Amino acid sequence: MTDDPDDSDDRGPLVDIAPKRWLCCHCGGTGVDSYGPTCEHCEGLGFC
Repeated sequence: MTDDPDDSDDRGPLVDIAPKRWLCCHCGGTGVDSYGPTCEHCEGLGFC
Protein backbone atom coordinates (compact mmCIF):
# COMPACT_ATOMS: atom_id res chain seq x y z
CA MET A 1 0.00 0.00 0.00
CA THR A 2 1.27 3.48 -0.83
CA ASP A 3 0.73 6.84 0.82
CA ASP A 4 -0.16 8.49 -2.49
CA PRO A 5 -3.65 10.10 -2.15
CA ASP A 6 -4.36 9.44 -5.83
CA ASP A 7 -4.27 5.68 -5.23
CA SER A 8 -7.36 5.60 -3.01
CA ASP A 9 -10.74 5.31 -4.70
CA ASP A 10 -13.31 6.21 -2.05
CA ARG A 11 -15.77 7.76 -4.50
CA GLY A 12 -17.83 4.60 -4.82
CA PRO A 13 -19.09 2.90 -7.96
CA LEU A 14 -19.65 4.83 -11.16
CA VAL A 15 -23.30 5.49 -11.99
CA ASP A 16 -24.75 6.16 -15.44
CA ILE A 17 -26.57 9.49 -15.53
CA ALA A 18 -29.29 9.81 -18.13
CA PRO A 19 -29.01 13.01 -20.16
CA LYS A 20 -31.83 15.51 -19.80
CA ARG A 21 -33.47 16.21 -23.11
CA TRP A 22 -35.85 19.11 -23.48
CA LEU A 23 -38.48 19.04 -26.22
CA CYS A 24 -37.87 21.63 -28.88
CA CYS A 25 -40.06 24.65 -28.26
CA HIS A 26 -40.25 25.42 -31.98
CA CYS A 27 -41.45 22.08 -33.39
CA GLY A 28 -42.86 20.43 -30.25
CA GLY A 29 -40.51 17.47 -30.51
CA THR A 30 -41.55 16.35 -33.99
CA GLY A 31 -38.37 17.51 -35.73
CA VAL A 32 -40.28 19.29 -38.49
CA ASP A 33 -41.82 22.74 -38.51
CA SER A 34 -45.40 23.55 -39.46
CA TYR A 35 -44.50 23.84 -43.17
CA GLY A 36 -42.88 20.39 -43.38
CA PRO A 37 -39.12 21.01 -43.63
CA THR A 38 -36.68 20.02 -40.91
CA CYS A 39 -36.80 22.30 -37.89
CA GLU A 40 -33.81 24.63 -38.02
CA HIS A 41 -33.76 25.14 -34.25
CA CYS A 42 -33.17 21.50 -33.25
CA GLU A 43 -31.87 20.29 -36.65
CA GLY A 44 -34.62 17.68 -36.84
CA LEU A 45 -33.76 15.93 -33.56
CA GLY A 46 -36.89 17.09 -31.73
CA PHE A 47 -35.03 18.02 -28.56
CA CYS A 48 -32.59 20.71 -27.51
